[in-house]
Amino acid sequence: MKLKKKSIESLSGWYKTQSGQATLTKLDEQCAEVLSEIFGYYAVEMGVLSGQHSLLQQTRIATSFTLIDKAGSNLLSIKPKKRIEGDQLETFSTLISSNEQLPLATDNIDLVLGTHVLELSKDPHQVLREIDRVLVPEGHCILIGFNPFAISGLADQLRSKILRKKEPFELRSASRIRDWFSLLGFEVLDVHYMGLRPNVKSKKLFDSLSKLENWGEIAGPLLGKLYMIHAKKQVVAMTPYKKVWRAPAVLSGGKVVLNNTAQKVRRENYSNY
Repeated sequence: MKLKKKSIESLSGWYKTQSGQATLTKLDEQCAEVLSEIFGYYAVEMGVLSGQHSLLQQTRIATSFTLIDKAGSNLLSIKPKKRIEGDQLETFSTLISSNEQLPLATDNIDLVLGTHVLELSKDPHQVLREIDRVLVPEGHCILIGFNPFAISGLADQLRSKILRKKEPFELRSASRIRDWFSLLGFEVLDVHYMGLRPNVKSKKLFDSLSKLENWGEIAGPLLGKLYMIHAKKQVVAMTPYKKVWRAPAVLSGGKVVLNNTAQKVRRENYSNY
């Protein structure tokens, strides 16, 4: 438990760096754009950034929950957040649970937003199954993760800080997450890459490279440190089988209805049939 807590702190600590802060700002902008088109009753935010930075500030969903992993840091310092939207007060409640066993009812959540929920999980497939379980039909899921193929070397830096013999840690690419979503019947709507600027110490030089963030669609898989994948739960409508009712044969006096076998035998043995 302590090891996982340190791992969570290491991942969240990257967002405090110069590159992490810039990427987080871009992530806020991208989330605000996606969330503006998602409506519903309940939203859940889970993962490494839960309780430290809310990406649901721009959501149109009234009731939001922040789910904190049992091994998360600063649990006692987390307080419910509130936001005023016009004349309506919206509340963010906090839950403490495991990502593999969500304390939520089946088919009840309209949006699940997870930050790095698969990197530190011993069973990432179970995490996705739980997300699938709690989402309503046509519900949305947004997952944020580190890109293992980024040439910046961030993946190797994180592994050197986090990897333990007894602690699971693996970066999953956006293409692999896309395949997992497809197996669950989700439709992947968008994949965005952020954090394309190289790691330089000079803040002036770092700021001057801000235009690189616009290359996400072209160079994102190679340069992007972070990806955001947006998927939608699809439910296939099953057409109920309806047996065709046939009217019974009407019998006249002195006649019987023969089945197919009897009719075949009579045709073969009686020429006048």
